[in-house]
Amino acid sequence: MPEVVNVVASGALGRELNIRAVGEDIDANEVKSQTGEYKTPTAYIREHEDGPLVTVYESGSYHISGAKSVEDAEGARDWFIGELERIGVEDVEVTFAVKNVVVVGDLEKTIDLNRLAIQFGLERVEYEPEQFPGMVYRPDEMESVFLIFSSGRVVIPGTSTVEGAFDAFNWLVEQIGAEKQI
Repeated sequence: MPEVVNVVASGALGRELNIRAVGEDIDANEVKSQTGEYKTPTAYIREHEDGPLVTVYESGSYHISGAKSVEDAEGARDWFIGELERIGVEDVEVTFAVKNVVVVGDLEKTIDLNRLAIQFGLERVEYEPEQFPGMVYRPDEMESVFLIFSSGRVVIPGTSTVEGAFDAFNWLVEQIGAEKQI
């Protein structure tokens, strides 16, 4: 069964922020600010030590990374918005969207990547074992990209929903099961 290992979401607050003030006043486990003449003022905020990271920009846009589920990303958003309200940031018009779901699964068998690359079609495969130990597979039938390793591990980055990533993994299992002695 595949497992979600990262959910990335982003949104906007509909207003600009004073990043220094946010960084100083917010109650979080970790707050780092980056400001300077050539840098966009940014705050990196984490509620819990192993929790999702909220990256906030002066423009009011934000990104959440490192969530283990969509609910985890939504929880980080809700916490962050609550903290902004607590420190007096008003007039926010919050937007939020999941942008990327990364799923890892196991085919539960070793894979001959040379053979699989030929069977899947070299025009849809990138496989250079001297450069990277996995095969990158971009099938025409799916909007997903697959990183397939000889151990049978599969990484599916870049889908926008958990269901889409799980469907992609199941589709790959069917495709590999249909191939002869991989």
